[in-house]
Amino acid sequence: MSENKATAIAIAIKKKIEDGKYGAGKPLPSVRALMRMHCIARSTANRVLQELARMGVARLRRGAGTFVNKHAASRKIGLIVPGVAVTDFFKPVVSEINNLARDAGYDLLFREVWSENREERIAQVREFAAEFVKGNFAGVIYEPLAGPIGDEINPRILSVFDKKNIPVVLLDCDIVPFPERSHYDVVGVNDLEAGARIAKHLLDIGAKRIHFLICSLCPTTFSNRLAGAESQLKLAGVKIPNGGNVLYAEADDLKALKRYLRKQTRRPDAFICSNDAIAAVFKQTLEKAGLRVPEDVMLTGFADLSVASLMTPPLTTIRQNREQMAQAAFRRLMDRIENPSLPPCDIFLPAPLIARGSTTKGCSK
Repeated sequence: MSENKATAIAIAIKKKIEDGKYGAGKPLPSVRALMRMHCIARSTANRVLQELARMGVARLRRGAGTFVNKHAASRKIGLIVPGVAVTDFFKPVVSEINNLARDAGYDLLFREVWSENREERIAQVREFAAEFVKGNFAGVIYEPLAGPIGDEINPRILSVFDKKNIPVVLLDCDIVPFPERSHYDVVGVNDLEAGARIAKHLLDIGAKRIHFLICSLCPTTFSNRLAGAESQLKLAGVKIPNGGNVLYAEADDLKALKRYLRKQTRRPDAFICSNDAIAAVFKQTLEKAGLRVPEDVMLTGFADLSVASLMTPPLTTIRQNREQMAQAAFRRLMDRIENPSLPPCDIFLPAPLIARGSTTKGCSK
C-alpha cells in the first residue's frame, strides 16, 4: 500500500512540475515536509523522492535535498532520421526509442527527412529543428544527413540546438570525418574496426583484389569503413592497382561498372559495399556484367538488414543491433539531459561479422 501511495504522490508532484509549480533547478519538498503534507511515514516520503528521480524529473543532491531537473517541465524529446520509407534500417530504432520514451514518461516526436531533393531536404530539417526549439524539447536524437547536403546542413541545424542548450545525441556517425571529432555524443559501431574485419575476412578466404563501391550519398560511416579496410590491406601487403580500387558510381550503373572493369589489369575478386541494400542492387548489376556471386566475385554489405539473408546467395555482412543502438542512444540522452557538462563520448556497440554464401568461395582467377 505504501508503495502505491508513494507512486501516486510522485505522479501528482510530477504533474505540478510539468504545470510549472516547481521550476527547473528549484528544490522539492523535503522528506519532513512530505510527511506533514501527505500524512505519510518517513519511508514512504523517501520512496516518493526516489520515484521522482526514477521518472527523471528530479535529482537527489546528498546533503542538499531534491531538485527539479533542468528540462523536467518538458517531457518531450525529438528524433530526426532520414529515409525510413526507403530502408528498414531505422524502423526498429524508431520503434525502440518510442517504447523507451513512453516508459520513461516522455513524449517522442519523430520526424523523417524523406525528400531526395536538396532544397526540400534542407527545408525539412530546418523545419524540424525550429519545431523542437519552439516546443522547448528536453533533448534530440539525430541521424546526420549523408553526402554534400549533410556536410552543409548538419552543423547549421545542430548549432540551432546548441544555442538553445538542447542536448543532442548522434546516431550511427559523427558529423565530421575521422580523425576529427565533434562535441556531440555518438552512438554506433567502430567503423574503422568493422572495415578492417571485413577486409581480413576476405583476405583469409583467398581474395587478393578487393575493391569498394562508393555511391553519391555515402555517409561518413563508410569513409571510416573504407579507411579501416585499406589499413588492413596495407598490413597484409596488398598492393593497390594503378587505376585505384574504388568504383565511384550508383549501385545500378552498369555502364560505370563496365568502364571500371575495363580499366583493371586484373578483375576484382571481391567488392565491399556500404550497406546491404546497396549490395543487393549491385549484385544484380554485377550479374548483368556477366559476373556471378560468389563464383566470379565475392560481395559484402553492412548492417545485416533483412535483405541480406534473403539474397541468393545470402550476403556476408556486419551485424548492427538496431535495438541496442536505440537503447544506448536513449540512455545517453537521458544522462546528457541530467548532466549537460558530461564530456562527449563515442559509444561503440558490438558489430560481429556474419559470414554467408556471398563469400564462401575464394577466387583464383
